[in-house]
Amino acid sequence: MRRLFVIALAGLLAACAQQPKVQLYSGAPQPQSEVLTVVVPGELEIRSINGQPYKAANAAYNLDDKQLLLQPGAYQIQAFYKNGFDVAGGISHEVVRSRTAIFDIDGKAGDVWRLEFDRPQNLAEAKKFEEEFKAWAVNTRTGEREQAQEGNRNVSALAALMGTSEVATQPTTVAPLGSAPAQAAQPVALQPAPSQAAALPHNDATLTTLQQMWNLLTPESRSAFLKWAKP
Repeated sequence: MRRLFVIALAGLLAACAQQPKVQLYSGAPQPQSEVLTVVVPGELEIRSINGQPYKAANAAYNLDDKQLLLQPGAYQIQAFYKNGFDVAGGISHEVVRSRTAIFDIDGKAGDVWRLEFDRPQNLAEAKKFEEEFKAWAVNTRTGEREQAQEGNRNVSALAALMGTSEVATQPTTVAPLGSAPAQAAQPVALQPAPSQAAALPHNDATLTTLQQMWNLLTPESRSAFLKWAKP
């Protein structure tokens, strides 16, 4: 009986050690040697991939690392650190969200890239990420390292402006940068700007909100907006 318990426990631990996989390409599952794998530490949350939010990339796996399975090609991944810390000996809890980092990855079939950062040892170190968050991506096969760009401060101004923190419709797959879209995008109709409208204040929160809204737009919507905004 004891031997059976040990075998069962070993099997359970092995299963827990496996990293959850999230398929973000269309079609049937492919061998891992045919796709690009991006390993995301459990403390990182994906804001967007190629400018689009992907809720599936943040499926709840506690703090386990997860593997994003993608078509080979170029991607821009915007992510931020998110973790909770006990305060006053566990009496309360504080969640820290860093400013975002922008990872540029160009991967081939079979490549495994890992998003990395220096782990904070305590709450004070983690809170420094709110102002400065240095991160990088590493090709685990070649050792190539790409420093991430500094992104926006992680504020909730966008959610407050839109009245919700959820995006109505999110795609479940993503294509590499520069590839043709899977289907034709619907035309975007923009109304002329009113002659008088309430103006948002010129401050950091407004700028961050506009930047976050821009990241949510499709390439077609961005093009239509720029044509509308051109004097």
